[in-house]
Amino acid sequence: MMLAVSTIAVFFAAISIVSACALAFLVLTQERKTGSAEGMAAFHRHLDALSDDSREHVRTQLREAKERQARR
Repeated sequence: MMLAVSTIAVFFAAISIVSACALAFLVLTQERKTGSAEGMAAFHRHLDALSDDSREHVRTQLREAKERQARR
């Protein structure tokens, strides 16, 4: 009985060690997707998208939709 319990424990310990090594390998080999320069560029694109000039077409569409609703 003692031999069976220790065999199962060794089996699960081996699986745990292999899983931890695989996870560590994946984390270490994964490329970084964004750098600081790319992050800043994305931030500036986001700010530009929020500017009044970029939202003008949305305001125009809303105005036209409101006028169409008022005509009905």
